[in-house]
Amino acid sequence: MGLMMGIACVVIPRLWFFLEKVYRVFVEYTPIIYLSEDRLSPVSKSRLSLVARKTLVLDMDNTMITSWFIKRGKKPKNIPRIAHDFKFYLPAYGATIYVYKRPYLDHFLDRVSKWYDLTVFTSGAEIYASPILDFLDRGRGILNSRLYRQHCIEQFGKWSKSVLLACPDLSNVVLLDNSSTECSFNAENAILIKSYEIGCRDEALINLLPFLDALRFMKDVRSMLKRCTRFESFAQ
Repeated sequence: MGLMMGIACVVIPRLWFFLEKVYRVFVEYTPIIYLSEDRLSPVSKSRLSLVARKTLVLDMDNTMITSWFIKRGKKPKNIPRIAHDFKFYLPAYGATIYVYKRPYLDHFLDRVSKWYDLTVFTSGAEIYASPILDFLDRGRGILNSRLYRQHCIEQFGKWSKSVLLACPDLSNVVLLDNSSTECSFNAENAILIKSYEIGCRDEALINLLPFLDALRFMKDVRSMLKRCTRFESFAQ
C-alpha cells in the first residue's frame, strides 16, 4: 500500500501538469472566426463605394510572427515548448530559424486581404523575411507587396518606417506595428499592437478585426485614429 501511495504521489502531479498544459494549449488555440464572408447591406455597399480602398501596412516580427534563431553547433537554450509552424536554414546567419505564427493570423489575413490592399513593412533583412512571407502567403498573392530593412530610416541605431512608401495618400493608409519607434514617422496612421510572445494566450489579431472592418468606411483614417487613446487594449 505504501508503495502504491508513493507511486501515486509521483505520477499524479506529473499527469495533472501534463493535462493542464494540453488544456491550456487547446484553449489558447481554439479557432475563433469573425465574419467568414462579407455580408454588407445595400446602404453599406453604397457608403463603401464613396471612399477609396485603404492600404493596411503590416509589420512582421512580433506582430504577425515570432522567430527563434538556433546557431549551428550551439546548444539551444529555453526553446519554446509549442510546436513551430515553419523552419528554414539561413546560411548567411549560420542558423536555423523557427517561425511561430501569432494565433488567428491565417484568419486575420484572409479577412483583411478582402478589405484592404496589404503591404508588409519589416525592419528585418530581406534574406531573412522573404522566406517567412512566402510561407505566410501560401501562394495566395496577398503579401506580394513588401518593404524591408533597406527601405527603413535609421535613427540613433533604430529603424523607423514611412508608410508613404506603401501609399502616397496618408488619409488612406494604416500601419499595424508593435514598435512605437518604428511608427514614429506616422503616429497618426498607426495602430500599436502588443508584441507576440510564443505560447501565450493571444487574441489581439481577432480583436482588431471589427475595428479594421469599420475603419475602411472612413474618408480619412486619421480622423478616427486620432480619437482613439493609442489603442491601449491592443498595445498592453
